[in-house]
Amino acid sequence: MDHDHAYAWSRTRKGGWAVAQSPILGTTITLSRLRRKGYLSMLDYYSKSKPEIQ
Repeated sequence: MDHDHAYAWSRTRKGGWAVAQSPILGTTITLSRLRRKGYLSMLDYYSKSKPEIQ
């Protein structure tokens, strides 16, 4: 993402839901970037924290 597009998209007046469904987040916040920052996906979190049924 180049600096000009990043700045323009950061100044959007769209609501959170509209931004979440747009290419803004799809191209800037990716799962691989979130993993590198230490975040878990909900599935990984659930898999680690679910109670074991025996």
